Amino acid sequence: MRLAIFSPYFPPHVGGVEHYVEELNEVLLRTGAVEAITVLAPRLPPSAAARERHGDAYRVLRYPAFEPIPNLPVPRFWSPALWRTVREALAPRPDLLVGHTRFFPSSALALLCARRTRTPLLHIEHGSGFMHLGGPLATAAGRAYDLTVGRWLLRGASGVAAVSRAGAEFVRRLSGRSARVIHRGIWPERLAGTEPDAAVIAKARGRPIVSFAGRLIHSKGVADLVQAFAATQAPESVLCLVGDGPCQADLERLAQRLGVADRVLFLGYVDPGRALAVLSASDVVANPSYTEGLPTAVLEAAGLGRAVLATDVGGTSEIVADGESAVLVPPRDVPALSRRLGELLADVGLRERLGAAAAARAQREFNWDTSAALFVKLARTLADTDRTSKPYAADQRTTGARTTSSNTDS
Repeated sequence: MRLAIFSPYFPPHVGGVEHYVEELNEVLLRTGAVEAITVLAPRLPPSAAARERHGDAYRVLRYPAFEPIPNLPVPRFWSPALWRTVREALAPRPDLLVGHTRFFPSSALALLCARRTRTPLLHIEHGSGFMHLGGPLATAAGRAYDLTVGRWLLRGASGVAAVSRAGAEFVRRLSGRSARVIHRGIWPERLAGTEPDAAVIAKARGRPIVSFAGRLIHSKGVADLVQAFAATQAPESVLCLVGDGPCQADLERLAQRLGVADRVLFLGYVDPGRALAVLSASDVVANPSYTEGLPTAVLEAAGLGRAVLATDVGGTSEIVADGESAVLVPPRDVPALSRRLGELLADVGLRERLGAAAAARAQREFNWDTSAALFVKLARTLADTDRTSKPYAADQRTTGARTTSSNTDS
C-alpha cells in the first residue's frame, strides 16, 4: 500500500500534528504493511529542505506556502511550483491519500486531489471543538468556517478517523459521520532514556519547576498559567515555558507586570529531544489549553511520570484521570488553576503518586503498534473500495446513535 500524506506542518516545524504524522509513519514502515510514504507539507520554516529522502520508501516534498496569521499555513495556490510538487507527490499514484485536521488548508488540498485523481481519502481529525482564535470576531469566523468548509471536508472524505474520543464526537456533531479513534502512542524506552535538562535545573536553584510545552498562542491558555503561577500561595517555584509564538511578547509583559519575570523562563523554540528533557526535569507539567485533540505534552509528561495539571478539555481525560493520575480543572478558571498548582507544589508525595499512576496508564493504553494496526485496517478497507464509488458505506453519515469507536476496537 502506497500513501500520500497531506500534513499541515512537518518537522523541523514543532507541534503535535506533525509529530503524530512523523511517528505514525515510522511505525507503518517498520511493520511492512505500507510499501511507500510520501509526505506533502508546506515549506515552513522556509529553511526546511524542499525535498528529503529517508530511504527508498519514504520521501518528504515541501511546497511554497505562507502564514497570513500565525499557525495557519496556506499553500500558494497560484504558484506553479505548488502544482509541480503535488504532481510529483502523486506519482506513482498512491493507493490512499491522508489529510489531517479540517481547519488547515492542506486538508482542502487533499480533498481536491482525491477528487481529481479518484483516489480514496482518509481524513484524521486532531481537534475536538470549534476554534478559539483570540477574539469574538475571529472565533465567530472560525466557527462559520467549520460549519461550511470544515463540514464539507469531513463529509467529502472516504473515511474519517480522530486522535481522541472527544474528537470523534466532535466529528459526529459537525458532520454526522462516525470516526475511528486512532490515538497517538508513546515510546516508553525512549522516554525512559530521557535525562532531565541540566540547564533548567541549574536556573531553578533547587526550587520546584513548573513547565509548559507548546505554541504560545491564545488557545493554549498560557496567560492563565502565568496569572495562576503569580497568585500561587506555595513554596517559591520557577515557571518554564517551552515554545514560541505570537503571544510571547504579551506573556513577557504580563510576567513583568505581575512581578514574576525573574521566575518565568522563556526557552523559545527547542528541538523535541530538549523539550522532553525539560518535561523530565519538571515537578509539575501544566497544560491550560482552552481546546485540545489529544495533547502531546500531557501524554509525554504522563509517560515520563511527571505530575500533570491540565484543563479538562478534548481528549485530556482520555490520557489522565482527575485525582487518580493528574489534577484537572475547568478551562479559563485561573483561581482553580492557581489553587491546585499550589497544592501540587506543596505536596511531594501527591506529585509522586499522580506521576506513577500517569506513567502506568500511558504505557498501558497508548501504544504505537496498536494505533498503527488500527490505521492499517482502516486504510486497507478504504484503499480496496472502488475509487469511483461513494464514501465507504460503513462510514456514512449517521443520524442517531453514538457511533464512535475506542482505540481498543478490533
